[in-house]
Amino acid sequence: MSTSRQPTPIWRQPCIRASRLLCALSRRFRRHRPIDDLPTLLVQLGRRYVPLARACETALELDVDPAVAADLTGAMDELGGVLGCLLERAIDAAAGGYAALQVDLVGETRISQTVHLTVADDGDVTTADDPKFLIPAATIERLGGGFEVESDPETGTRVIVEMTFAMPRRLPNADIDALRSTLGGRAALAEVIAALDLALSRDLADLDELLAGSDSHPLQAWLHRVAGVLGMAEASGLAHVGLTLERELAQGRGETIDRAVREFGDDAAAVLRLLRDHHDDDRL
Repeated sequence: MSTSRQPTPIWRQPCIRASRLLCALSRRFRRHRPIDDLPTLLVQLGRRYVPLARACETALELDVDPAVAADLTGAMDELGGVLGCLLERAIDAAAGGYAALQVDLVGETRISQTVHLTVADDGDVTTADDPKFLIPAATIERLGGGFEVESDPETGTRVIVEMTFAMPRRLPNADIDALRSTLGGRAALAEVIAALDLALSRDLADLDELLAGSDSHPLQAWLHRVAGVLGMAEASGLAHVGLTLERELAQGRGETIDRAVREFGDDAAAVLRLLRDHHDDDRL
């Protein structure tokens, strides 16, 4: 299954409409070993629904936003059951046509991502009160997510499941090899590391005072500066975290986000120590 933004056709085959329970495949899905993360769930769904797509001569596609993190965790087994029901309905409704699972990032914090998992088909028009949506909708509501059905004669049906997944905290890292390669030499790298050391040291010394204040704007400016320096140091993952926190601060201050900013500062300090180690040990 592809993680490209370009839809990748995966399977095709004629619908042999047999009398079977709507979620038989998804129940078998849940009897297998627990699923730990979203990529594994998508792979398992693909493997399990190949036979049904082939039996229905339906072109089944997967389209995954590359911005969706690979290590999202949550209630994957229950989500797998819901998506299984929806995929079975879509494949059957589209019989001989088109069905898809689309995964899009729609929101992000430092420790979570909110994702839309959309099951689409070009079959007949349906409505949100179709009994086939009753159990999936109730399950997603219990999991704290959102469930929406859009259907019209021109575009077919889209069932949108919105879920927020936990994202493990990233360990700080600076890609010294990439930095050396970009700059093209030891002398240039030494100069840049010295400049980064100065910039990070100065800003990190200001963090306690900024957190003690009540105004978000100076803290946002600090995050923007530090993220820029981290980006120059090839610590791109941590730089992205800083910019995400900067956006979140626009919604207001609070204990949770202040704690996240403090952790970000600690991680930036760890990157600074890494840079100093490379400089001091003459391993440029």
